[in-house]
Amino acid sequence: MLPPLLLDIAAALIGAGILISVINNRMGSVSIGLGSVTVGVVLLSNVPQGWEMVAIGFFGIAVLAGLWMISVGLKRTKGECS
Repeated sequence: MLPPLLLDIAAALIGAGILISVINNRMGSVSIGLGSVTVGVVLLSNVPQGWEMVAIGFFGIAVLAGLWMISVGLKRTKGECS
């Protein structure tokens, strides 16, 4: 079981991502994605016995959506200078 303090860190990442997205959409998306992945992983680590499949369905989607947001934020667009 992961410590619940990580949920506070995830909330901070999501909140910072919303603020950052005003300045830089890509970095905001990465920050929100990191927060989403953190929430999903922490909640998946603290599932009551017998609810594993339901938790994978709900919290697994949060992890996948977070990973997708990170990949969108880090993807280079065509014609962008490095």
